[in-house]
Amino acid sequence: MEPVDAGRAPAAADGTQRLRDLLTTLPTCAEEALDDLERMVAAALGSEVTVDVDPGTPPPAGRAVQVGRVTVCWTIECPRVPDELRALVAQGCAWATLVLERGDAVRAGDDAAQETVIVTEVVERLLSVHDVDQLLLSIATRTLGLLDADICGVLLREGDEVAMRSCVGHRVIDTARLRMKRGMGVAGLVFETGEPAKVDRYVEDRTISRDFVGLAEREQTESALAVPLALPGEFLGVLEVWRRRPSVFTDQDVRRMVTLANFATIALRSARLHDEQVRANIDLEKAHTALKHQVGVLGRTAELQHALLTTVLEGGGLPALARRVATELGCQVGIYDGAGAVLAAHGGPTLPLRLPTRSGKGRALRRAAGLPPAARLQRVYADGDEVGWVCLLPADDDAQTGEEILDAVVAQIAMACSLSLLRERAASRARHEALSEVLWDLVQGAPEHRTAARARAQQMGVSLGCRMRVVHGHLDNVEELATRHGWETSRSDRLRRDLVRALRDREEGPRLALVALRGDLVVAVAEGLDSAAAKRLVQDIVDTVRREVPELRSSWGVSRAHNEVDALPAAFNEAQTALSASHRLGGDNVSLYEELGVVRLLLGSGSDPDLQTFIDDVTGPLVAYDRENDGSLVRTLRAFFDADCSQRVAAEKLFVHHKTLRYRLERIKQLTGLDLSRHEDRMRADVALRLLQLNGDGSSAS
Repeated sequence: MEPVDAGRAPAAADGTQRLRDLLTTLPTCAEEALDDLERMVAAALGSEVTVDVDPGTPPPAGRAVQVGRVTVCWTIECPRVPDELRALVAQGCAWATLVLERGDAVRAGDDAAQETVIVTEVVERLLSVHDVDQLLLSIATRTLGLLDADICGVLLREGDEVAMRSCVGHRVIDTARLRMKRGMGVAGLVFETGEPAKVDRYVEDRTISRDFVGLAEREQTESALAVPLALPGEFLGVLEVWRRRPSVFTDQDVRRMVTLANFATIALRSARLHDEQVRANIDLEKAHTALKHQVGVLGRTAELQHALLTTVLEGGGLPALARRVATELGCQVGIYDGAGAVLAAHGGPTLPLRLPTRSGKGRALRRAAGLPPAARLQRVYADGDEVGWVCLLPADDDAQTGEEILDAVVAQIAMACSLSLLRERAASRARHEALSEVLWDLVQGAPEHRTAARARAQQMGVSLGCRMRVVHGHLDNVEELATRHGWETSRSDRLRRDLVRALRDREEGPRLALVALRGDLVVAVAEGLDSAAAKRLVQDIVDTVRREVPELRSSWGVSRAHNEVDALPAAFNEAQTALSASHRLGGDNVSLYEELGVVRLLLGSGSDPDLQTFIDDVTGPLVAYDRENDGSLVRTLRAFFDADCSQRVAAEKLFVHHKTLRYRLERIKQLTGLDLSRHEDRMRADVALRLLQLNGDGSSAS
């Protein structure tokens, strides 16, 4: 470098002064300040200089001064720079650095203010949206604009996954259907760590899993940034943006997105709470409407229930119940028994006369009966038994009677029918219990009790006439069946009651005037029956028992016919004897007292009245004939047996012609009904004659 001309010294001195003056100023433009600094230093040094900001390489030794972010270099060789000038240049560099930092600070402040305005606007818009789906779309749209991205998606947590709920800017449909587990992709990384994550080269980056590289290539994704949507203790999801151009998400981008995600989380929680409140209000309104409707139904059905109970208490019966409901609701009501036969009906002619109860239940029964879908069928129970059905048929033009009311009404009718039937059953049971006590007093009571029982029977409409027989039965294996099938005591008791009811309510054949039950013993009184009719009656009873319970065994005994009520105790004893014979002899389990012959003496009580009855049955007609006709029938019968039933020998012993003996024997058969050609009848007659002789009437038998 050539020496500086002496003429230039004043110019350098002027440049130095101007540099000092520059350092006392506060410029507003950093670029102008750098230009002024370069010009003043060049004038002071008398050399060309350059001013660099944040140079990438170190300045040349001996030809530069660097302070802060500014470096001043001179390009030509010059004499040694005085220390005072060098220090002044260093001050210039420091001054320029301050000007630069001031400018950066002003720009940062302006950017922050502008960002604050933008974020505030976005937050206000987010917080004004209450619909969750609309909010998610708004979050994606606002984030896309704020981060200058190409794709934005909101993924919400569903158990152990995050699933895309809203997406904008995508080109591939699979992007809108993304589902990620922990550690899968950028969003999965955020889900796993709970911290923001970003990649600058998505396809080439090895810090994330490779699960979605193919999708990234189809979307032409270059970079991605994702931040969590979280509240304290609760992870809600992930907010993620993608850019298709090469770019780097700065720390400022991360801060912006985190800030936006925080407000989005608050808005999302608010929207969810708003949705929950809206749903709660809707549910509350529905509940209020349903409750109001239910109150109306209950009010209407309560009035009908009160009317039905009043009808039952007044003793109106089933016809009154059907009429009351049909009148109140303008519908048709039919009440049927267990077999489907109509018991009461009111309101119209379209009700079926009979329900095909064997065709099924519910809809099947309704279809089989030819009823429309609006018809209601309800079973009726009494004492735990299914005793019938209720059919409710609304009018065709009835639009105000809802299904709930119909269901409630048919249930109420069934309940009222049950109460009515229970009332009738209770009255019937009380009557039968009273008649049962009457029967036991008649067959076992003292004379005064029998007189009172007869009067009570007449007051209750039971008249006891002539030819009365006592039927006595025993249910042999009820307890055995109960043990075998595990029946409860109530089941066994119901079985006994049902059998007695079946006997009492027989529809065919002679009716039983009185029926009573004690334990497994059955006692009944039948009227106007000869031996053959009595046998048929008891056989019908046995068949009835078998129909009710095929496994049940029973034994039965029947007394002789008696014409006086006072003879019922004797008839009861006879029936007991016949029952004992039925037990011991087996056969068809039915025994008639008059057919037992001598067996009844062996099974009877051994009392004189029973013995005399046996004697009178056989010899009574003969003794009476001999007394009235001065005959010899008793003596002839005795001689016949003494002759070993030889008519010739007996005639010789009696000194009569054999034809006379034959005539007498025929007369004996007519009076007693005994066929002396049968061994059993001969034995009965022989024993009766001997007992007659032992009783003291030996003259008649001699």
